[in-house]
Amino acid sequence: MNYKFTFVVLHYVTIEDTIECVNSILNNIDYDNYHIIIVDNGSPNKSGELVIEKFQNNPKIKIILSEKNLGFAQGNNLGFKFAKYELNSDFISLINNDTIIEQKDFVKRIINEYENKKFHILGPDILSTKDGIHQNPRKLTLQNEIELRWLIKVYYVKLFLNYFLLDDIIEKTKKKIFTKTWIKTGEDYTPPWEEKRENVKLHGSALVFSRDYIELYEGLYPKTFMHSEEAIIYFIVKRDKLRTVYSPEIKILHKEDSSTEAIYNKGFRKRRFYYKNFIKSGKAFLELIEETKQNGK
Repeated sequence: MNYKFTFVVLHYVTIEDTIECVNSILNNIDYDNYHIIIVDNGSPNKSGELVIEKFQNNPKIKIILSEKNLGFAQGNNLGFKFAKYELNSDFISLINNDTIIEQKDFVKRIINEYENKKFHILGPDILSTKDGIHQNPRKLTLQNEIELRWLIKVYYVKLFLNYFLLDDIIEKTKKKIFTKTWIKTGEDYTPPWEEKRENVKLHGSALVFSRDYIELYEGLYPKTFMHSEEAIIYFIVKRDKLRTVYSPEIKILHKEDSSTEAIYNKGFRKRRFYYKNFIKSGKAFLELIEETKQNGK
C-alpha cells in the first residue's frame, strides 16, 4: 500500500536548524509519497519569511505561518491538522527543527513496523549530538499526582529564588528538602536503548503517529505551552489503551534546545522560562487528571 507520510517541522527563530532538518529529509528519504509541513511558530526575528523564500517552490513542502508563538503542542497541532484534513496523511511525524534524518529508508522502516504490528505512536532511537546519549525510551515520571503537585510547589520556590539569582543553589547542592524519596512514580526502570520495547514513554523531539491515532485525535494535548508533553502523551496512552513502540532500528539525530537557547542565552533566563512553563503545564496536567477521574476513565 502506498501510504501518505507527512513530516511536521516546528520552526522557531533558528533558521539554520530548520533548513538543515528539512534538507536532511529532502536529500535522504527514499520514498516518493511524502510531504513536509513547516510551521513557523510566530518567530519574532521574521525568519518565517526566510523559510518561505527558501522552500516555497518545492511542491513537497507546505509552509504555515502562525501570527504568534502558540507553544510546542498547539504549534505542532497546526501542522498535524493540515496533514490530517488537507493531505489525508496515513502517518504524521512531528519532529523538532533541530533534528536530522540520515537513514534513506527511515519512512520504509516505520511502515514495515506498522504493517508487522500496528502501533498508535512510534518513537525512533534519538541520539543527542550534544552528549551522545540515546534519549529513547524515557524514564517514567510525572505519572503520580502526588509527585506532580509537589513538583509544582518546588518550581514555584525555584521561580521565586530565580529573581534573586539564587535558584541554582538548589540545583548545585541537591538539598533533600526539595526531594521526596517516598514518592513512588511507578516503573523506575528505563529499558536499554538497544531493545525494541512496547508501551513505553517516548521522547517528544520525534514522534510518529499512525492513522490509528490520527483518526482519534487532533494532535497533541493542547493546553500546555512547553514542557510535560511527553508525560501527558504517556498518560493519554495508558488511559485510552493505545500502543506505543520504541524501535532502535529507526534513527534520528537531535541537537537539542537550539530555539530556547537562541532566545534565552543566559542561564537564569532559560531557567526562569523553564520554571514558568513547568508550572503552567503541571497545572494543565492536573486538570486532565481530574477530568479523567470525573469521566470515570
